[in-house]
Amino acid sequence: METLGRKRVLAGALLALALLLVACGKTRVAGSPTDSDQTLGVTDTEIKVGTLLPLSGNPAAAWGVEIGEGMQAYFDYVNDQGGIYGRKIKLVVGDDQYSGPIAAEVVRKLVEQDGVFAIQGSLGTEAHSAVYKYLEERGVPDMYILSGNSKWTVPVARNRFCGLVDYITEGRIFARYIYQNFNGKKLGIIAQNDEYGAEGEQGVREGLQELGANIDIQVEYYDETQTDVTSQVERLKGAGVDIMAFWGGPVQAAAMIKTARQTLSWGVPMMINSTNALEIVAQLAGYDNIEGTVSGMIGHQAWETNIPGIAAKKAIMAKYAPSVPFDNTSLVGYTVSEGLVGLLKQAGPNLTRDSFLDAAESVCKYANDTTLVPASTSPTDHRFLEGEVMVRATTDTSSGTPDFRWVPFGDIIDFESTKDCVVPTPPPGAEDQPGPPLQGEETPTGTP
Repeated sequence: METLGRKRVLAGALLALALLLVACGKTRVAGSPTDSDQTLGVTDTEIKVGTLLPLSGNPAAAWGVEIGEGMQAYFDYVNDQGGIYGRKIKLVVGDDQYSGPIAAEVVRKLVEQDGVFAIQGSLGTEAHSAVYKYLEERGVPDMYILSGNSKWTVPVARNRFCGLVDYITEGRIFARYIYQNFNGKKLGIIAQNDEYGAEGEQGVREGLQELGANIDIQVEYYDETQTDVTSQVERLKGAGVDIMAFWGGPVQAAAMIKTARQTLSWGVPMMINSTNALEIVAQLAGYDNIEGTVSGMIGHQAWETNIPGIAAKKAIMAKYAPSVPFDNTSLVGYTVSEGLVGLLKQAGPNLTRDSFLDAAESVCKYANDTTLVPASTSPTDHRFLEGEVMVRATTDTSSGTPDFRWVPFGDIIDFESTKDCVVPTPPPGAEDQPGPPLQGEETPTGTP
């Protein structure tokens, strides 16, 4: 993967200078979208896709590196089969270090120098907050954002789609579990001190109010660069909370769990947001410590190799990224690339940004055999997913080696807003392309 260093950018340079952009053999001046932007990054043989991930400089790199490897592995698999309608996919990875100012520099290189057709799987609220308006102004498809902030989809922008359940909706989902099991008790929340944490807290409060719950809430915040949350955990223990919920990064989630269990010998029930339902959090927290922790999930997981689609994904990752663990983190990147390929198939051989975005706005109850929550979109709904299944951290040590899993329980809790939709007809030739089956194809097996 390509790692992009920090560059100095002069204020106002975008307005003052003519920027030379090479893509599809064309040169243009930077600014608002033009007709040539419709096929920027697309040639007869290639589609260029960019992503912004933290690869260094921040604890979130624990997510970013593996996610990027998963993305690349799936594209390599598709390219080995000839690509989509004869076009192979080139992934250009920018290291934003989970920083807004760095992300702003990196995204300009991806768009104005590398000439990408679309951005996929940009990770993190702060980093994406620095780039999403720029991508909107340039008309660059901004797909499967790996941050659940509601501002990506409220209001809707034609080019932008969220890849996670938004944090407010997830908070409402968590509120259902809290109400059913802890009504009349005291809830403690540890939240990252930004929009990420604030919206998780907001969703819980809204969800509990909707349910008429009688629950006292105490909130502790931490800065996103802070890895030690001991004082926050100690204050919540002193306040006598009966259950804890968390919205933040994987290092801090693990630190919270480890501090409560190991340092304070505190067995309080815990919930962590779905972006932390990962093996890396269990490894950092300790398998004994994370046991019983509750989270949410939208699809089958890496350990569920009895599911044909998961078994196929594992085999592909073993071939194209043999040094990368096949776990829920790398599976996130793999799935983002798989989703993008599905939209490219539906867009058809005459690919433009408009045809691609039309496909993205017409997903209708799409599900395959790795899916737990069906996906739907519309011109007024750019959230692929609005529901989760609850999962519980469980470790089997009977073999002598920890076998860690997030085990689903209960029914889907879904707040899907696109209830009436029509399954789009696949374009001619779609069935001959690699990638996920489309609804309406003759044999939608759900396997890659």
